[in-house]
Amino acid sequence: MKFYRLGLACTLPLFAACNDNNSPIKITSETVSQQRLDTIVANIEKRYPEATQELKQNAAEVVVRAIENLVFVEGGSFEMGDFGAPCEIPSGTISRIDWSPDAECLSSPFSQETGAAFLHKVTLDAYSIAKFETRFIDMEWMRQINGLPVAKDDAKDQSIIQRDSETYQWLITNMKDYPASAKAWQEAKDYCQWLGQVSEMPFDLPTEAQWEYAARSRGQKYYYATDNGYHQVLEDAYFDPEIDRYVEYNEIDANTSTNTKEVDRYPPNPLGIYGMSNPVSEWVEDWYSPDYYEYSPELNPKGPKEGTEKVLRDAGGTTMTFSRIHSVPVKSAYFYSTSFRCALQ
Repeated sequence: MKFYRLGLACTLPLFAACNDNNSPIKITSETVSQQRLDTIVANIEKRYPEATQELKQNAAEVVVRAIENLVFVEGGSFEMGDFGAPCEIPSGTISRIDWSPDAECLSSPFSQETGAAFLHKVTLDAYSIAKFETRFIDMEWMRQINGLPVAKDDAKDQSIIQRDSETYQWLITNMKDYPASAKAWQEAKDYCQWLGQVSEMPFDLPTEAQWEYAARSRGQKYYYATDNGYHQVLEDAYFDPEIDRYVEYNEIDANTSTNTKEVDRYPPNPLGIYGMSNPVSEWVEDWYSPDYYEYSPELNPKGPKEGTEKVLRDAGGTTMTFSRIHSVPVKSAYFYSTSFRCALQ
């Protein structure tokens, strides 16, 4: 894999950069290099000569923000799939499990069905992945400058929300920091590749293996991609054998939710990535096949060459870091529970 330095100043002492060409687009960054900022501005001006200044500015800021919010993931090897769990869980709940080498049971009853039960070695080159799921407002600015409709439909009649409506104003005011909805896998991929076209950096969707490796903080045996590896929902409870009673999670304890929240609402996992154990599923690059793990290559697997369904990762309930979700590439609506994040390949 070509080693890519992201066009960031983060490998050097931080400094503030801003574009100083003649474009009215004004973007600054403490981590993105001056050369990269100039590239972004030049490409926005070239691609969208007829766009309003506001749209150009918004689009440029989206791209800069995407670069700034990347988390570098050092490459390495790990055992991908359901790495097992104790047959009897001391806490009395699958939302709070501690892994041990003598684990003999599968962690999830769905692992056999989806193929996650086939534990196999995977080795990945280094890459970077978005710290957050793509925000609604960033998706909206990208779609607006490209002449695409709002990626959100009216729950009443499934009609696309119009930009001159009160509902739209409510969305961009109250839901701007919530995960973007992606009805189709292609919409998610198009957004990531648009970032790449404007920045001239290799943005795309993460592969299934990249997603899991990052969720597990470089392949560690974490069942949930939270700050402590547990799935702690407000007012849920677990049994503490040391004090011989159940303990209920309070607002301070909570590190995820059963409802969709802002992309940065809860603490990140140890690698610094947010929202990989929340109620939102994320499209990844791969086609889905339940037996793919049995023949996938060890080095940088990218999924089957073809298929009828795409892989998603994460979902509601107690979906674990290795859990495989699958769906047709185009869903029936813009669900709040279907989003994505991008990666730098």
